[in-house]
Amino acid sequence: MKQAPAGSFYLSKWFLDFVSKEGAAMIFYSAKLKWNSWSAAYTSWLQHYPQSGINFKFRFTNVQTPYIKDNTIGWNDSRFGISGTWKASADMIQARIYDSAEGFLDWKCYQPASEVQLVVNGNIMKGTGYTEQLILTALPWKIPMDELRWGRFGSEENNMVWIEIKEKEKRRWLWLNGEKIGDCIIEDGQIRLPEKELVLNLDQSVILESEKKIFTIVEKLLRYIPGFNKVMPLNFLMADEFKWLSNGQLKEDKKTLSTGIAIHELVNFKRK
Repeated sequence: MKQAPAGSFYLSKWFLDFVSKEGAAMIFYSAKLKWNSWSAAYTSWLQHYPQSGINFKFRFTNVQTPYIKDNTIGWNDSRFGISGTWKASADMIQARIYDSAEGFLDWKCYQPASEVQLVVNGNIMKGTGYTEQLILTALPWKIPMDELRWGRFGSEENNMVWIEIKEKEKRRWLWLNGEKIGDCIIEDGQIRLPEKELVLNLDQSVILESEKKIFTIVEKLLRYIPGFNKVMPLNFLMADEFKWLSNGQLKEDKKTLSTGIAIHELVNFKRK
């Protein structure tokens, strides 16, 4: 299998989300990829409304990158008819998830919690949200993982962000209100913090995505980066992804400390 030489891969991927008190939820991606002499950009907009369900749009042209000004992140996309600002209501957290001679994966969560204002086709929407950026210089399938779990929870009183990479062993990163917590158990429907005697229950009430997303994107990407699929291991290319919108309850013993909304996912790289 042909492999790209070290230093030839670079990906910057932004994730921004939004939830409203009325139950609307949106996820925005803005990504730019370089591989050898090729480059491509990608943007998408997932919308969920309780009344009408899920709508999804994406494209590979005229991709706009978010901008940072003081404690605010802005993003405008005239093709989608979207403009928005995410104002931080929690401090930035970050981690180097993977490091090797062939490259690294840096995760920068600029806003574990945000106050958000969107203008969607001329209509103003207000709510809360979250922003992060991934910077990846290693080939992603070189990162040793069979499963990836990620999620974020927000309420008026608390915010929580978690990442788990599982291969032979599990590596976990979790922050509660900016405090890094070492002792935690991360599952699709529940996050447990034994030392703090806390449990976050997630009802997985809405399936936002359930597909082979990497395969779908790479299939379209081949127009811009020919042969990119041929260097990927099959299990990486055909990974299953599940993304949920959950009602979350943070509990201490049997007492509910706060209720809020979580967006979280599982990517399974084990299936052939």
